[in-house]
Amino acid sequence: MKKLIFFVLLACLATLQSYSAQAKSRSAFAQWGAQTLAETNNLFWIPQRNLYADEAKPAGPKPTTPAFMWGCGVQLSALVAATEVDRKTYAPQLARYAQALQVYWTNAHGIGGYDVLPAPKPSDRYYDDNAWIVLDLADAYQTTRQPQYLHWAEKTFRFVDSGEDNQLGGGIFWKENEKSSKNTCSNAPSAAGALRLYQLTHKPEYLATAQRLYTWTNTHLQDKDGLFFDNQRLDGEVEQTKWSYNSALMIRTNCLFHAITHDKKYLREAQRIARAAEAHWVHADTGAIRDGSQFAHLLSESFLYVYDRDHDPHWKDVVGRALKFLHENGRDPHGYYSKQWDTPVKDTLTTVRLIDQASAIRAYWMAARYKLK
Repeated sequence: MKKLIFFVLLACLATLQSYSAQAKSRSAFAQWGAQTLAETNNLFWIPQRNLYADEAKPAGPKPTTPAFMWGCGVQLSALVAATEVDRKTYAPQLARYAQALQVYWTNAHGIGGYDVLPAPKPSDRYYDDNAWIVLDLADAYQTTRQPQYLHWAEKTFRFVDSGEDNQLGGGIFWKENEKSSKNTCSNAPSAAGALRLYQLTHKPEYLATAQRLYTWTNTHLQDKDGLFFDNQRLDGEVEQTKWSYNSALMIRTNCLFHAITHDKKYLREAQRIARAAEAHWVHADTGAIRDGSQFAHLLSESFLYVYDRDHDPHWKDVVGRALKFLHENGRDPHGYYSKQWDTPVKDTLTTVRLIDQASAIRAYWMAARYKLK
């Protein structure tokens, strides 16, 4: 018995040493990503469903209501980014969650797509929710080479593509059941998703779709400064609010076009939008991104996509400053993130949202992937 206890203790010690060595070998950003993901798993995970909750009260009972699809998409993207850096640790978590999300898949009006909440329920599907999932699944396939991810991505894109019609000269609607506006948040990620699928499959229809959506979005929703308005209603009126993620996804789309075509006009446009976005949303003194978490994390990674194409270290510096500010100021005393990336948190948060934690996780692991210091 003493020998057995000795060997058990020895095994535990070896495991702890292994975890310690792994943590030491990780960059600060990877450590922050791993820590926040572990805390999110502990607080939001619904084990009987393999899903995450939308909100949680750290001092209250464990949540039981699954998250809305927008938060699911950000969390899925966070797991993809973690897997890109540490496949051994996170690929199983990614696979488990991606499979569990199939409970959101509904068939209605002759086509399948992800609903805002798990079925069974009356259909309520958003084209932008599904476009984010296309991007996540395409990246998951590229990272793991598991064919199921590509199958799901293409199936999901069919739903996204069904949201386009000839009203306003083209473009994809925002919401299936309420076709009143065509938004940058549905068209920009759809164009990017089509390009990612083209890169993975070389099917020409994806490239043609991306070019069509790209042209429509630039024509109908881009301001003179390069940034993008929110949406155009069917009466032609443009809602001129600017959210950082809209411009971010058009930065990514331009970078993808440049990677595919090598046409420098796309790189120049990506740089133009990125410079305008930095001036508009990045605080010159603190480096913080002045927007909500669900938007800001997409802007931060769009700067990294520009770095991919022009290798200008400025973009990595911008992201590094923003994420260091977030880590130092954006968490409550227990490590939970609030809604804004530029507002210091001083008090304990009584309610925290999955989408805010997932946005930070995604951003940290993306920074780790790009080896930010």
